[in-house]
Amino acid sequence: MRRGLALVAAAACAAGRAEAHAFQGGAGAYEQVIEGAAVILGYPGLLLPLLALGIAVSLWDSEGLPRVWPGALAGQVAGILAAPLAGVWIAPAVMALGVGVAALAALWPDSRRDVIAALAVATGLGVMMSALEGHGLFELPLFIHLGLVFAANLVLAAGAGAAALTLERVAAPWMRIGWRVVASWIGAILLLVLAFTLRGGVS
Repeated sequence: MRRGLALVAAAACAAGRAEAHAFQGGAGAYEQVIEGAAVILGYPGLLLPLLALGIAVSLWDSEGLPRVWPGALAGQVAGILAAPLAGVWIAPAVMALGVGVAALAALWPDSRRDVIAALAVATGLGVMMSALEGHGLFELPLFIHLGLVFAANLVLAAGAGAAALTLERVAAPWMRIGWRVVASWIGAILLLVLAFTLRGGVS
């Protein structure tokens, strides 16, 4: 238990002040895709809400991802278009949304399709706005945008796929409880990251 708390604290301490993500944008197409993907994969405030959403989707319905994925994609596209409107508030807002998604997965795993669909759209929207915060519309190369979208959907699919696969293979109640616990830990980590982000933002 103490080791788990130490890992949570370390993850939270890794989060710095919420600022615009810096992109180089001068490399080739492949490097630009990797650069965009690295923003999603390397920042807990973007990675964890997507993982929480994936788990929430599969707890609701083990085959539910294809039913809400179009909404998530639409939210991501809208987030790219709306990113110029985002300010420093967007990163904490996305983390808070992730906490809500994780809490829903932990406390209300059966949920409803309209709730899950709305969270998929909101998460896609918020993640892209946060990833591109501080940059004008299509100010960055196209392949950076593709890297962001690719990584966001990879994380969403990985979270949903891992949960769905294990829930289908092991029908025991403890498996669902286990994923609810995982969701609660994601929410706890996000709360700490959010706390450190807000503390850094006002210092």
